Amino acid sequence: MEGQVSSVGDHSGLDGLRSVVRRFGYGTVLVGTLLVLWWGVAGPYSFGYVAIGVQLTSIVVILGMEFLIPHQRTWGNIHKVTRADGIYFLLAAPIDQLQIFLLVTLLAGTAQYHHFIQVFDFWPRDAHVLAQLFLVTMIVDFFKYWYHRWTHEVPWLWRMHSIHHSLDRLEMLRASYFFPVDIFLTVATGTFVLLMVGVDYRIIAFHNVWAGITGLLNHSNADLKCGFFDSFLNSIGHHRAHHSVALPGVRSNYGSFFNFTDRIFGTRYLPEDQSDFGELGLEEDEYDMPDTFLQQLAVPFNWSRIRRAN
Repeated sequence: MEGQVSSVGDHSGLDGLRSVVRRFGYGTVLVGTLLVLWWGVAGPYSFGYVAIGVQLTSIVVILGMEFLIPHQRTWGNIHKVTRADGIYFLLAAPIDQLQIFLLVTLLAGTAQYHHFIQVFDFWPRDAHVLAQLFLVTMIVDFFKYWYHRWTHEVPWLWRMHSIHHSLDRLEMLRASYFFPVDIFLTVATGTFVLLMVGVDYRIIAFHNVWAGITGLLNHSNADLKCGFFDSFLNSIGHHRAHHSVALPGVRSNYGSFFNFTDRIFGTRYLPEDQSDFGELGLEEDEYDMPDTFLQQLAVPFNWSRIRRAN
């Protein structure tokens, strides 16, 4: 009898934990990582080490939430990771470092070429770090919105981006499932624009790391309730709708972080019922997307076989 009471109590405690994480997990990860990264920029320690620590911690926390409160049990978590998932995930960091090296270290860091990149010199460098981050995020969101929208509307860009939309389930470890050139251009678009307006390199790094963490969160299989964050962020529900096959969201929600640009151009979509977004991925009768990484590298150059409707 005592064992039964204890078992019921343990179960009730776990349900309570799930309820708390489900309700507050999204905001805690966003705000928590923001504060730690802010401390890394303003504090006495190397921002690079702080950023690595925050990224690794975020990965562990989000994986834990996928186990504790899965949004869809059929999607899975780390147990269902494929070889292609792992390759794409491991490639994300080197690709990010490559665009930083080419744009920031090689070009913007070289006096000979810097004046060709920095078109404007009005950035409020003396403003508070968080105020600068807000401005950076707003600017990047606008330009990334258009790049992302073009990847859906411009045929040769869609050939690359379709690989990301071939995912039939969303999990954190699939957040980097992009054709290498596509993810390079996605990140480089924001970095290049920020260099043009004279943003400090530390603020660019701050934004890129935080944007990467929000990307992991929005692709996760954690059943997180975003609440009031849904009103101004391109949150998890927005992105799941964007990956759906049948919902209008597949042609909506192009914003990277905020949903203001989507609102302005009439492309924001969030269903009232966020418990089920239906089938994700590409229409099976129109696409024949390969599963392996090497085969997917050839997709943009082998489009006549991939796009059945052509």
